[in-house]
Amino acid sequence: MNKFILFSLICLTSIAALPTTSNYLPDEFYGTFDLDHSENFDEYLTAQGYSWFTRKIVTFATFKKVFHKTSDRSRFDYSNLTSKKDVNYKNIKLGAGFEGEGLDSTKHQITFTLKNGHLFEHHKPLENGDAKEETYEYYFEGEFLVVRMSFNGVEARRFYKRLHV
Repeated sequence: MNKFILFSLICLTSIAALPTTSNYLPDEFYGTFDLDHSENFDEYLTAQGYSWFTRKIVTFATFKKVFHKTSDRSRFDYSNLTSKKDVNYKNIKLGAGFEGEGLDSTKHQITFTLKNGHLFEHHKPLENGDAKEETYEYYFEGEFLVVRMSFNGVEARRFYKRLHV
């Protein structure tokens, strides 16, 4: 094998091993996803300090995630729809923070980022109260959009199934 071909193969292999980020949300995220089931979610809410009553309300609420394309490929809209409260974020650009309302009805600094095919949604509360800084990780596992979250070493996963329209 000549040196140029060997050098090219080494370079391509090295590039493929680098962590990947993107300015665009991958097409697989677009759509509407209904909550199917959860793992360790009550334990996660307990670690965050929520009362039994609040945990039951959250556990029995319906949840739907919606990622919607915009006319600008580098931006998207996101909605977290629940039976108790909806939040809608418009014109999101990956890596650019924005101020939005959280499910707890307080203002948050929110940033969506993408790394190695996983989408991260980071919330930093901007008001005093019970809200905690946290990051949600979105990725695909089989037929499910999985949302992974952790707090004080307690990890929970929620599994969302794509609605076929």
